[in-house]
Amino acid sequence: MRKILSLSLALIAVSASFAQGNEQIQNKNGVDIMPVAGEFAVGMNALPVMAYLGNVFGLTGSNNSLAGNKFVNYFASNTLFGKYMLSNDNAVRAHFRMGQYNNTYRNDVFNDTENDPLEMVEDLLVTRSSFYNIGVGYEWRRGTTRLRGIYGGELMYQFVRGDKADYTYGNTFGNGNPAPTATTWNAGGVAIGEGPLAERMLSVDGGNYNGVGLRAFVGVEYYIAPKICIGTEFGYGMTIGKIGESSSKVEYWDPTAEGGVITFRDVTTSSANSFILDTDNFGGSLYLMFYF
Repeated sequence: MRKILSLSLALIAVSASFAQGNEQIQNKNGVDIMPVAGEFAVGMNALPVMAYLGNVFGLTGSNNSLAGNKFVNYFASNTLFGKYMLSNDNAVRAHFRMGQYNNTYRNDVFNDTENDPLEMVEDLLVTRSSFYNIGVGYEWRRGTTRLRGIYGGELMYQFVRGDKADYTYGNTFGNGNPAPTATTWNAGGVAIGEGPLAERMLSVDGGNYNGVGLRAFVGVEYYIAPKICIGTEFGYGMTIGKIGESSSKVEYWDPTAEGGVITFRDVTTSSANSFILDTDNFGGSLYLMFYF
């Protein structure tokens, strides 16, 4: 028991020693540069700003060599992130994304029931997808100049609703039309062709993804102005996730049934598990942070 207590006290002392030293500094006008307890911060990807400035001063439109994703192996792009300063030396961090995408695509095809080539009917494709990212963490800070070191850890959760698609067609199956004219779509919703189809897709329901991650990070922030910094960080962590079953439905004309009938077939794929253990941000992503 004494050994455990001594070890715990030693760890607390070491942590305290690392957490000290985040001193406040001021610019020549006496304005505080460093964030202090009680302040909030919001962050954004710095690379579009830097690419724009590079394009302006470099007279070129291809200054995009740095990576664009702060979380290379974890969250996707478009994840918001912020902080709240618990003290001058410590902060809690949060990451959030809620994205929903609904798209409707249309394409006109020949009407099989008319002899007029100008008579058209409409095929329709509706797609839906959504992304949810949530992360919370704790951060220690240290340093005595405009350059400050940061380190800590965070827990993350991600949910991705599998891509869903529903197809409707202007021409229907029948005894006189076992392969109606219909649109062929690519994965991006672009009509890549049209013609007689003996079998065509009705719906796709992609498997949902659920994943949790644990990440340790270390990085730096350089304060270019009072309460404004540019920063970067490297992380090492793991994510564990599961992709649920996906399914699709197709329709075709069955002439062997009495009178002929539209028949449906369902196809289901099995679920899958994922495990990632890796470093991130070796592409050099940067962010801008504003404290207020």
